Amino acid sequence: NAMCDVAFLLLTFFILATQFKPSEAVEIVPPGSVSNKHAPQKDAFTVSIDKNNRVFINLTDEIKGDVFDEMMSERHIQATPEDKKFFQQAGFIGVPLNQLLQFIRVPTDQLKNTKFHGVPADSTNNELQAWIGAAVAAGQGKKLSFLIKGDDAAKYPAFSGVIEAFKKND
Repeated sequence: NAMCDVAFLLLTFFILATQFKPSEAVEIVPPGSVSNKHAPQKDAFTVSIDKNNRVFINLTDEIKGDVFDEMMSERHIQATPEDKKFFQQAGFIGVPLNQLLQFIRVPTDQLKNTKFHGVPADSTNNELQAWIGAAVAAGQGKKLSFLIKGDDAAKYPAFSGVIEAFKKND
């Protein structure tokens, strides 16, 4: 009887203490040959490419604010402290800069139904390059981890644009 109580207490504890991974608004299915190494969880700048060749950026919380400040000043965009707060709460960046301040105000639960174009990363307009540059400038002295996560169905030109953006920032 006492053993049963202990089992239920443990079960209750694990159910209440479990943290669920937030659902990603963009599903990315990596190729089967990807290694099982875990990506760094600190100071990470992740570029994701989905099956529709759209590019998304994820920043870890420690660098979000600094990268936002750097990007706004580089691009001469007037952003309020409230904009910065919304940016820090946003799960990812999935739109061109001219739509960013509206995008970060979309509630997380409505993101699934929102159409994003992704961050431009092609040869005509490579905003990804500017984001990477802002992260490098913001992280002066910090060791940032730059990660690329690609969907199995993504096409080469999308990867090419992403690699080009990284090359231009050394």
